[in-house]
Amino acid sequence: MEIKIFDVDRGFCAVVITDDHRTILLDSGYSHTVFRPSQYIVQKHCNSLECLIVPAYTEEHLSGFADILNQSLEHCLPIHFYLANPSVDAEKFPGLQRLNQRFKNALAFMSDTPPGVGSTQVMKIDDVAISFFWNNYSEFQDADNLSLVTFLSYRDINIIFPSNLQTAGWLSLLKSPQFCDRLRQVNIFVAANHGKEDGYCPSVFDYCKPEVIIVSNELEQPISPRMMQRYQSHAYGSPLGVSHKKLLTTYDEGTITITKYLDRLRQVQTQLQDHKNTAAQFLEFEHINLN
Repeated sequence: MEIKIFDVDRGFCAVVITDDHRTILLDSGYSHTVFRPSQYIVQKHCNSLECLIVPAYTEEHLSGFADILNQSLEHCLPIHFYLANPSVDAEKFPGLQRLNQRFKNALAFMSDTPPGVGSTQVMKIDDVAISFFWNNYSEFQDADNLSLVTFLSYRDINIIFPSNLQTAGWLSLLKSPQFCDRLRQVNIFVAANHGKEDGYCPSVFDYCKPEVIIVSNELEQPISPRMMQRYQSHAYGSPLGVSHKKLLTTYDEGTITITKYLDRLRQVQTQLQDHKNTAAQFLEFEHINLN
């Protein structure tokens, strides 16, 4: 199995390819010059999208889905499951409203959990287990704290994607014993809200002891030194050969890929995009000339 967390300018984007070559798309963030998820899926010759997960409801996250819908129609690319926070009033979020007009939100039909703290649902695709948690619209009206939190598990990979969740949303979900149990299993933690301070909740790490923490930076903004120090203090490091760092950011590392092959240990690798490689080489060249 492979998980790619892309270096994007707007929003967030991750693609999961299961061991049976099924494709899961999590969010629709893009880079203006280098990367768009719709183009990536077509270039990779995906026959269908098993899941389209819509975890955040701000304009920067929802804007990319229009392109995915257009590509889906143009290339006859079926989307089997569309998943978003079922409690959200889609009319309040135009990008989400368009998706709801085209697809039925699977979580609205799957969930037998009554509205309350930490509503949840679980689905399985091949050997990949995906758990969803969300706060309800009756308790939060801001888009960030209504983010759909996604846990993905496959063998020795246990990763959380909390999207744009902020501190108040974390504290609400921590009232759920199920949510806390899932946090205890996490070994790869994706920082909420692009590693910004308002997405940080220290109480999460009373339960979660990750090996690696990943930050998807927005608009190529580096993580602040203060947040860098905080997150590094919560990362425990991984076994030899899994990851070369405890804290990885798309700003510094580019696209981050998590793989699991047969019975080998999970592996976390990075790849700078061409324009960043060029910039890095140029800076190195300038440094040599100056010296």
